[in-house]
Amino acid sequence: MERSILVHLGSGLGNMLMVTPMIKMLSKGGIQVDLCVQGETPGVEHLFERWPYVRKVSSASADFRANNYEYYLYGVEVREPPIEFVNRDKAVVLHPMWDRYQYDLYSEIELYTNLARCIVPDAPMDLHPECTSSGRKFPEISAKTCVIAPGGQRHLQIRKWLGYGDLARHLPDVAVVGTKGDMDISNRIVFPGWVRTLAGEQLNYPGRFWRGAHRFAKRLDQMTEFPGHAKNYVGQLSLADTASLIEQAGCVIGNDCGLTHLAIALGKPTIVLLGPTSQRKVFPSFLKDVTLVKKNFECQPCQENPRLRAWRISNTQVFCPFGIRCMEEITVENVLEALARAYPEALS
Repeated sequence: MERSILVHLGSGLGNMLMVTPMIKMLSKGGIQVDLCVQGETPGVEHLFERWPYVRKVSSASADFRANNYEYYLYGVEVREPPIEFVNRDKAVVLHPMWDRYQYDLYSEIELYTNLARCIVPDAPMDLHPECTSSGRKFPEISAKTCVIAPGGQRHLQIRKWLGYGDLARHLPDVAVVGTKGDMDISNRIVFPGWVRTLAGEQLNYPGRFWRGAHRFAKRLDQMTEFPGHAKNYVGQLSLADTASLIEQAGCVIGNDCGLTHLAIALGKPTIVLLGPTSQRKVFPSFLKDVTLVKKNFECQPCQENPRLRAWRISNTQVFCPFGIRCMEEITVENVLEALARAYPEALS
């Protein structure tokens, strides 16, 4: 039987893209790789249909049940149960988990490449994410186009930055991609300090105290608005077509979201606005053409600080006790300065 592995991935687009270096290493080491993607983002499978490192890709478990595999990698936050393929009881089953709190051992990418090294010890090391696109042409997009990716949808408000609209006014050739939820900041709720002192832990649960305190919260009830000259593709493109647009552009600016990771995987110069996210986990220093714009507060990154209880997915409020200062205090000037260093063509 040929050596083979079924890689079964879930979670967000960025998490799935961080597994691709492992897949490349396994493929180059002689392992046939089949890929099942069942995460938060629809259409991820189309990013790998023309990718040479996978034999088969699908979002349907049934497409793999008739096969035999030597290894089975069942990822994090997969939306479907493990796949019952023919010889699963004899396969080596891997279920890796990343510990963000305790030890500074490796990034999420290296978590997976270390597995590749165990399976194929002499496989050439590869640490850069990769994928393909639909190949669609966008005549209006050029190497001078700066793409803005204000991702996060409605449930990742803590990672969002509110300055994208103002930033776009300084960019002569700018395009905006993502979903309508990415533009929605209407549930960005922050409680003032005196309310937190009075209500304490009760604010962590949307009960009676929360409903009363909600009257005093700061709430931003608007969508992110962009100037008229911005090319707006929000809600209009498939994921694979979005990849094609990014591929044709010059650079990308975004926060920690799937489309920012997509830009990195496509090899584009990428400016990342980083606040609560763990840099060592998600944006390690070995990534190519990645420029970080961030502050250095003692609470950062709260993704690694469970005592703050701020890193949460929520459609009701932001739990940061400091008003998300790590993102709020990044200025448009900070971003423009980083862009001038990383990709000055976007400013001319």
